Amino acid sequence: MLLNLSEAPVTGIARLKCLIAPALSAIILLIAAHVCLFPAQNPKHTGTKLEGYAIDVTSDSITVFDKKRQEIKILTDKDYTSRVGMGALVTLWYTNEGGAYHLQDIELPDENMFLPADRIRENIKRIIILPKSQDVDNTQPLFAAISQYLQDNAGWYVAPAELGAEIASRTQTSSNPLDSIDPQTGQVDMQRFLDAQSSNATKVAEEARVDAVLEIKVDKVKATVRQQTASWDDMTEVVADKKTRALAKLTGIGAFGGKGWVYAATVEMNLWSRNGKILWQKRRGFAALGFQTGVGYKYRERPLTEVYANTEAMNNWLAATLGGLARPVKVSMPEQVSPELMKQLDKVKQRDEAKQ
Repeated sequence: MLLNLSEAPVTGIARLKCLIAPALSAIILLIAAHVCLFPAQNPKHTGTKLEGYAIDVTSDSITVFDKKRQEIKILTDKDYTSRVGMGALVTLWYTNEGGAYHLQDIELPDENMFLPADRIRENIKRIIILPKSQDVDNTQPLFAAISQYLQDNAGWYVAPAELGAEIASRTQTSSNPLDSIDPQTGQVDMQRFLDAQSSNATKVAEEARVDAVLEIKVDKVKATVRQQTASWDDMTEVVADKKTRALAKLTGIGAFGGKGWVYAATVEMNLWSRNGKILWQKRRGFAALGFQTGVGYKYRERPLTEVYANTEAMNNWLAATLGGLARPVKVSMPEQVSPELMKQLDKVKQRDEAKQ
């Protein structure tokens, strides 16, 4: 007698499968419905999106002038002063915590390079330096060192900074954002400010007959000091000699913990094309303007002439700061100060002696 499978008794296992199958189907349907009704979100960008121009950047905040002509201050847990230049176009996401806006994420071009470095070098043969200093003395040798680096490693002809300053004194309009305030709204018209900077660069490039203008601004800022090391604008520097550090460790005063600050010089650079387009930006700390004496938090004024005399430190700073634009091509760095830099140092020395 043949067994009719359709009439076979249901075993315990088969009965269990019959009970589980409908439950699994229901669960699958619920999951599918949840996915359709509540699509997955990118956890990286759950905050509010903001696009605009950076009009103020500090060690713990970025103020953005947005498309609605509003100024919005975003608090940050990182220091973006070395990556976000004045007038830079930024896209960021922020959250509102207790009435204060906190940065969640930000999109920035690598090294603030608006064009590939090789394309910039190919399209430029001659540039001029447009120097600016804010409360920092003896900056001429720094401009000369940057000029020499670009000539040696980018292969450009660099017109003297003195010529750039002379042309700018006759052609340049105000570079103060306050002069771009809209009288009706009382807010900075960022587009007007950027247009003015672009126009300045175009005028200087046209008169100097160059392909680009390198605007170099040296600012005086405050650097935080911890354990005898100053930190600011993507730069760190020990601000005490070996003897002072040894005394601090021996006495325990000023060596561990604690917090102080010292003035420092920061360099902000903008490379403009001859038609007023920004090609590259860089902001980086240059040198501390104070040096610790004895123990504790007492500092003496440190002139930049001391910095220029340290050839190794100067070469390292130039390579680290300008290497993304023009990598060093020399096999070895010179051990002596370049003739152009020595000439600038002599000018500074003679001027200082004349004041005495």
